Amino acid sequence: MENKERTAVDIIARVGFIGKGAVYFMVGLLALQATIGMGSQQSGTTQALQEFLYQPFGSVLLIGCIIGLLAHALWRMIQALGDPENRGKSYKNIFFRVIDFIVGCLYLSFSYAAWQIFQGLNAQSTSESTEIWVARILDLPFGKWLVLIVALAVLAIAFYQFYTAYKANFEYSFDTQSMSNNEQQMLRQLGRIGFSAWGIVYLMIAVMLYQAAITYNAKQAGGLSDALNALRQQPYGLWILGTTAVGLLIYGIYLLVLAYYHRL
Repeated sequence: MENKERTAVDIIARVGFIGKGAVYFMVGLLALQATIGMGSQQSGTTQALQEFLYQPFGSVLLIGCIIGLLAHALWRMIQALGDPENRGKSYKNIFFRVIDFIVGCLYLSFSYAAWQIFQGLNAQSTSESTEIWVARILDLPFGKWLVLIVALAVLAIAFYQFYTAYKANFEYSFDTQSMSNNEQQMLRQLGRIGFSAWGIVYLMIAVMLYQAAITYNAKQAGGLSDALNALRQQPYGLWILGTTAVGLLIYGIYLLVLAYYHRL
């Protein structure tokens, strides 16, 4: 890759991490406020994007989020198609590159939702879109089993988040040559907490998909906002929700710091 291309890709990656980090910092903050009774129970990505409009210079912040989410979508697609981080061509890494492309498409939809919010339009939340797609799948032959397979896939993702947190196998993206040992340790711990929080979220989403399948009720399924609300309903729910909220907030901080320390 030429130096100019590397510089452009590096800028795209860093801007993407900033945009994504800002959104999930806000998601965690909203969930934390809901935990202590200071805000709405809705704390998904759509609600976080809407919340930016209520801040000083809200329109500017939201435009920044749109640019950041678009950049992150582009970065994930570059990861999928070009492998700029040299992860290799093993079957495992090819699988993750396919996942990167899918995630890139997902963040394109997030950026479009942010643009709709900026335009004053009603943006469909991930919870609403999940319910719609689950309802369509349930209407198919063997739909119940298809949803159960999706639930198992999400459960696998949940355990992989915990595995990632335990092994800290996200460190390949750190620019360790320009980081002190303390800085590496700090970023590693932020990442571990953040990925653990996502493990809890995906675990709850898998449970909701399972419930939707066995009851043939798509309204039992949901996205991030529904998962956080469902955590509140569990035994010791406020503690679980509060811990997860702090974890998502720290995940946002991890991404913001990674934007500075990222290695291409």
